[in-house]
Amino acid sequence: MDPKGLLLCVKYSSAPNFFGYCGPEENASLIDHLKEKVADKEVKIILSQFETLYSYLKLISTENKIPDPFNEKVVEAYWIGNSLLDNISNKNYSYLLQEELNLEKKMGDIKFQKVKSKILSSKFYPHHAFHVFNIFKRTGIMVVNHTLETMDSCRIGFGQIINLGEYQISNIKNQKNRSKIKNILVKAKQLTINNYQLIMSRPDIKELKIDYKGKSFLPVLKVGDWVSFHWGFVCDVLTLIQVKNLDFYTKKAIEFFNS
Repeated sequence: MDPKGLLLCVKYSSAPNFFGYCGPEENASLIDHLKEKVADKEVKIILSQFETLYSYLKLISTENKIPDPFNEKVVEAYWIGNSLLDNISNKNYSYLLQEELNLEKKMGDIKFQKVKSKILSSKFYPHHAFHVFNIFKRTGIMVVNHTLETMDSCRIGFGQIINLGEYQISNIKNQKNRSKIKNILVKAKQLTINNYQLIMSRPDIKELKIDYKGKSFLPVLKVGDWVSFHWGFVCDVLTLIQVKNLDFYTKKAIEFFNS
């Protein structure tokens, strides 16, 4: 059991779990474990219940002959991207989608066969963004079609911090519940469509949350840091190599979609 891999996986899984999109109702426990930097069997059991995530981690680890699906490099490969993604068999990935995730039933036979045929005949990288952009169905608790907005929220985004400070919550009707939370501003690209093609926009300012109901697991952040984000929450501080990899594998997922 790799503690670093487990905690890294929690950083990226917490946001969709917070909204009830993926995994069991254990968000408070996950955040507490991150805050205390405790990676134990409980965390492993919770993460193993994220059906899509765990299936991908098992595939990446098996194809690279790594015994632990929660090995740090395996987790990084799925969420951020690294060279482990080069070693995935088209046939085995197709099997995962059809047999483990049962996507033929969820997507419908005609649409699934179209995706399967493309996967079997093309170069691809089974990165989180690839699943978000190319599998079309949100395969967590909500088995529904993605929209451009949900694809942009569900992919792992990245941006550079330009401001740290407190911003007033302005959309709460009950004034008694108005409070100040520490959000940050980053300069980041967003997913958009141009002539029926997915593209990344020019960098723009985006506001991100850094805590879950007052609980935060992040280190001290500073202006200029590159951070990753998922469903509007900051996940982690990125190295420049991770920024480059996340950009590369996101673009590859977009290229596959557009082809």
